[in-house]
Amino acid sequence: MKWIAKLNRPWLHFILLGAVFYQLQGALFPEPKPVIGPLSESRIEALQQQWEASTGQQLTPENKARLIEVELNGDVLLQRALELDIHLYDKVIYQRLIRNMNFLQLAQGKPEAELFKQALEMRLHLDDTIVKRRLIQVMEQKLLADNLPSKPSAAEIKTEFENRFKELRRAPIYSIEHIFFNREREPEVTSIVATIKNRKLDIEAARYLSSPFLQGYQFTRQTPRQLANSFGKDFVLTLEQAEPIENEWLGLIRSAFGLHYVWVSDFEPSRDARLEEVEEKLRKDLTYEAQAQALKAAIVTLREDYDVRGLDVAARASKTKEARQ
Repeated sequence: MKWIAKLNRPWLHFILLGAVFYQLQGALFPEPKPVIGPLSESRIEALQQQWEASTGQQLTPENKARLIEVELNGDVLLQRALELDIHLYDKVIYQRLIRNMNFLQLAQGKPEAELFKQALEMRLHLDDTIVKRRLIQVMEQKLLADNLPSKPSAAEIKTEFENRFKELRRAPIYSIEHIFFNREREPEVTSIVATIKNRKLDIEAARYLSSPFLQGYQFTRQTPRQLANSFGKDFVLTLEQAEPIENEWLGLIRSAFGLHYVWVSDFEPSRDARLEEVEEKLRKDLTYEAQAQALKAAIVTLREDYDVRGLDVAARASKTKEARQ
């Protein structure tokens, strides 16, 4: 056949063999992936110091591995953001670099476009913590937009409500006012309280007997945690153990500041939450968790494009933890 004869040409064989060898080269000798990590010892030490300063606890091997993984994930996101040239088009980064150039007194009346170009040539975007954090943030938003999870269904919200029923129990609500006695006036307390009782003074009439109290005298619809911010935990513990009755004096309660003669304006005891009360909170919590998981999975997938070094620390720590359990 004529078409078979036409195929019997050396130059055509050469092209076909070249194409085959090209494909084999890509399969057998792929281009090396960009290397990310490992973290330097000084960087790991800085992470450890930040952890211990913020938590007041020593860093466990498991937490150390987690910190290293998070840091390496950030490096991966930063590298991909740079590859996508996000730094060339982001307005926040643009303004930050212009500001840096002015701070370095390199502006000299130059237009902003020229300053920005010069900042990039000086690689200022690679040394600025805020710029790098911005690039990571934008990259996270992009990954999440590409892997956005579905919104939680009514059934999922109901299941979450049932699983967290005890946790969602509503705290008691107190509306109180008080007469305050500082340390110096404590010897007068018994006679003053007797005067209030004998004259049947309400809180308005009795307030002139109070010492000054910086946080104020009236606290409306406060949870125990909110009251603890003003009076301290011991005050709240005593209040919770008492049996408050609306529109009556509760009695003397000590705080870190002194003594308080407490008037109860209103009291709502602790109770179980209703689904409609916490539905929005549960929806937000489920959405946040789903987004966090989706972002985590997307970053794991993205890491496959890079040679990420140093994650073996996390793997060893995870195996150690499993062995302990």
